[in-house]
Amino acid sequence: QGSSGGGAVAAPAPVAPVAATPIMAAAAAPAALPATADLTPEEALELKKPFGATARIERQATELSASQQAFLQDLTRRYTHKTSASKAHTQRHRAHMADPRVVSGFRPLTKELVYPLVVNKSSGSRLWDLDGHEYIDALNGFGSSLLGHQPEFVKAALHEQIEHGYEIGPQHALAGEVCQLLCELTGHDRAALCNTGSEAVLGAMRIARTVTGRSLIVAFSGSYHGIADEVLVRGTKKLKSFPAAPGILPAAVQNMLILDYGTDESLRIIRERAHELAAVLVEPVQSRRPEFQPVAFLRQVREATAATGTALIFDEVITGFRLHLGGAQALFGIKADLATYGKVVGGGLSIGVIAGHDEWMDALDGGFWQYGDASFPEVGVTYFAGTFVRHPLALAAAKASLGYLKAQGPALQQGLTAQADRLAQALNTEFERQQIPCYVAQFSSLWKIKFREELPYNELLFTLMREKGIHIWDGFPCFLTTAHSAEDVNQIVAACLASARELAAAGFFQTPLSV
Repeated sequence: QGSSGGGAVAAPAPVAPVAATPIMAAAAAPAALPATADLTPEEALELKKPFGATARIERQATELSASQQAFLQDLTRRYTHKTSASKAHTQRHRAHMADPRVVSGFRPLTKELVYPLVVNKSSGSRLWDLDGHEYIDALNGFGSSLLGHQPEFVKAALHEQIEHGYEIGPQHALAGEVCQLLCELTGHDRAALCNTGSEAVLGAMRIARTVTGRSLIVAFSGSYHGIADEVLVRGTKKLKSFPAAPGILPAAVQNMLILDYGTDESLRIIRERAHELAAVLVEPVQSRRPEFQPVAFLRQVREATAATGTALIFDEVITGFRLHLGGAQALFGIKADLATYGKVVGGGLSIGVIAGHDEWMDALDGGFWQYGDASFPEVGVTYFAGTFVRHPLALAAAKASLGYLKAQGPALQQGLTAQADRLAQALNTEFERQQIPCYVAQFSSLWKIKFREELPYNELLFTLMREKGIHIWDGFPCFLTTAHSAEDVNQIVAACLASARELAAAGFFQTPLSV
């Protein structure tokens, strides 16, 4: 604009934007905790522990003996030399990449070992790190890999789809085929697709509340249901619910009722309050407690929920297609109203699935109708959508994976279970014989190394196993795949036992020293 004198007005000098400076404590505040009077000592301790895959960071050092210090120094030298490229990569990107996984397990005395193996190649049961070292993978995508890394038929399907295109927005021709396969294999009426297991659980909970008109949902301690605020929750004996992580508002979890899994008391509460419940959300075989399968309890929960129109939701993101083609539902003979899937379905790509009976699934689209008559969507709908839902590459991988599983039949899961049985039996026999305070908890092809007591620095067992060529993480469940050979299992067993013996010889399995 010109001035009254006709001269140009100089543009104002640019002002640098002022960024808001957050006021932060040195460490994140803990999740909101109840008053001490509301808690037992055990609950107070449990509520302070990191939840699920939360980064575990300890700032106080636990004292080591001279022999333990010498052992740790030697291990640190060997391990950091072998994996130097992974360590350098982690440090190089720390300033600009915020990643909880690269700090989890931090302790002052083992600081130099706190970094993940950085991988740039995979095939079958194997991974290769930046230093070129080969590892047998025990984690296997946190359960997402059932058929090994890069199975040829999945690669072929992906290459073909890339040539055709992976456009986002239009309905894709593969979506209906994948849903039809899902319904056929799981025995459910309808299926809906999303991006992750977390999204699927969120959607199933929303469906249950939409159909029932109720708010309260029961879940169980020890279960993991993803990253939505409502399921990052802990409960107390007084049936109060509290956020399990900082940043989650206490109000976000007040419609969750957390009970002990598989107990008579929990069954009594469910029966008494079933008329209030929108759903009972179950991880039928908890990934961190695979040795526990309360089938009789689940059957009674099924009866109680069916009698009151409460949705029974099975979270089968991990168990689906791994335990059985029909998941835990088929294996246990218990049909849920809604079930969530993910991981294995995607053949290595990200996908989530909600499947269930018509009366529940119709809440997503109004139900069945057809052209040429007076039919219309009769059911009220809720909201469930996402930009990358039904991604063509995920659909191609899912169709290939599900088709392969269908063709193989139950023999595939039975063979994997036999392999895992052998692994667990071999390790548990030797742990007992050698008086090593560990055991393998296992169900089907899911297995987890556990310690019989809390011991400082027991995570070094997994560091030693990685040094010996096994890709495994402290505290995480492990999985076998169809790509694992009998010799792979033998090597996992041998590496674990050798590592345990080294720790025992260095005194790490003796009575813990005081801090």
